[in-house]
Amino acid sequence: MSMTRRLMGVLLLCGGLWGCASTPTSGEEPPTGRLHMREGRALGNAPACSVDGPACPAGTGCMSLTVDGESQRRCLGGDVCAEWVRCSGGTECVVMESYPAQVRCTGTCTGTDCDTPVSSPAP
Repeated sequence: MSMTRRLMGVLLLCGGLWGCASTPTSGEEPPTGRLHMREGRALGNAPACSVDGPACPAGTGCMSLTVDGESQRRCLGGDVCAEWVRCSGGTECVVMESYPAQVRCTGTCTGTDCDTPVSSPAP
């Protein structure tokens, strides 16, 4: 994985932690972008994967992503954000280092194609 992706993952994780510790002034978290498949791509063409195996084919990695409201784990290769998915509302696609790797949209989404973040109730 490239150094830029690793740095982005760390920044996203740190930003997420700081975001959890602070309360937005409006009382609500900003909307998040949605993942969409790029033109000509379909997750059904990629093998399914899981923590328990089997291993993904060479040149691919197990990726966890939610597209059209459906969570999936698929063996994807190449630059997932540039070749497989895109984010809505001006947000940016990131791949978080974990197993399986998590593909998410980061940033504040604008427009109508956004999701309301799910937050846990206050203790």
